[in-house]
Amino acid sequence: MIIELVGGNQYSSVMLSDIMSYPVVTVKEDALVEEVAMLLRDLGCTGMPVVDKDENLVGVISRRDFKKIRKSKQMQSPIKAFMSRKLVTISHEKSAIEAARLMIKHDIGRIPVMQDGKIIGIITRSDAMLYFYDLLPD
Repeated sequence: MIIELVGGNQYSSVMLSDIMSYPVVTVKEDALVEEVAMLLRDLGCTGMPVVDKDENLVGVISRRDFKKIRKSKQMQSPIKAFMSRKLVTISHEKSAIEAARLMIKHDIGRIPVMQDGKIIGIITRSDAMLYFYDLLPD
């Protein structure tokens, strides 16, 4: 990182902990789909981390996952039936550019930020875009 900073790469000087959103709103894996849909709508979010009873990250639910719902009775199912279990996380010590690369590589819009195995924040596509937009010259 020091070599990149000396070379003029300012992207490396900002850590995710500087630009991530926190506190993170999570939802329990046994919450009903209908409840989660209402929560996302009320918060104006497009997704959020899913945790178990011990607050361990077990998945992520996003608007894309709701497309799997075919019948109205599925709205009474637990969210764990529809969440994405393929977890992509990032350490709080990483940079915004590393988060952006992960989002592009995995085609996702949010990445839980972890420290010592716990969620301490979340970096969204919007967070990354705002950061990079602020770097543009006026």
